[in-house]
Amino acid sequence: MSKLPYSFLAIPHEFLTEDFLRDPVMMRFIVWMIKRISPDPSLIPLKGKGKQLLLEPFEFIFGREKCAIAAGMSLKNVYTRLKQLTGLGYLKKVDSKSSSTYSVFALEVKALRQNVKGQENELHLGQQIGQRTGHNLETKNKDLRKKKETFSAITPNVDRSPFSDKQKIDLQGLFAYCQEKDLRISERALRRWIRLYESDRITDHLLLLLQDIDRIKKPEAWMETALKANYSQQKGNIKENRLFIEDFVRRNNWNDIKITQSYCTHPPSCKDYSFKLAPEDFRRMLAECYEQHRPN
Repeated sequence: MSKLPYSFLAIPHEFLTEDFLRDPVMMRFIVWMIKRISPDPSLIPLKGKGKQLLLEPFEFIFGREKCAIAAGMSLKNVYTRLKQLTGLGYLKKVDSKSSSTYSVFALEVKALRQNVKGQENELHLGQQIGQRTGHNLETKNKDLRKKKETFSAITPNVDRSPFSDKQKIDLQGLFAYCQEKDLRISERALRRWIRLYESDRITDHLLLLLQDIDRIKKPEAWMETALKANYSQQKGNIKENRLFIEDFVRRNNWNDIKITQSYCTHPPSCKDYSFKLAPEDFRRMLAECYEQHRPN
């Protein structure tokens, strides 16, 4: 048996489809999650309690702040991605082991299915990785060839994951709305968006699409870009931040600030502030600039 001088992280094939790979924030969360998952039972010491928590295979402890720090994500993005994976059926909260300071989630291995030559073949993650995630892999050459052949036979299919009841209802409503408004949006695209985004976000962007429908030649492609960049939130941020800086300049008689259509600039410090920023960040940055450079 040969020993490879490398460490690997076994990520289920479902998380390596185009939809997931195009969302780098989601991939950060998935990598953080997989690093904490083991196919074997494990005892985790609880800090400050003198106790240990028994985690079953594929269970992991989740704390929003610790995840945000370790994965390099914002608290909001951590919560959103956890909610998305739970809604897609990949994660399930273990209420009996959760507390007020942490939660325990389990990876739903039965949801990890691949479509091979028209037949569903459930991939057991424990068999796939062979040992604890992230440890050195030891295998025979014939096992490597067998795994290579198995994965080469699997073709990505973004429509294979199961829908929750809420997602099914959302799909029906959105598809009926697109037909009513004569929008050239395919059901396949709607299915993909429902997996990645909240239904309210999709609805908001459909409304934006309708506002400029005469100018937009490819509605589905426009929606892909708009949803990823979250145009609807940016539009709200632009309006709110512009109103804030106009009022701030007027109340404080701050004539150094120059306001344009999409940003404001402070020439003495050579700093620009985009109206697309989150309102709380925009206000904090402007307040810091004012305190540093305000007139005597």
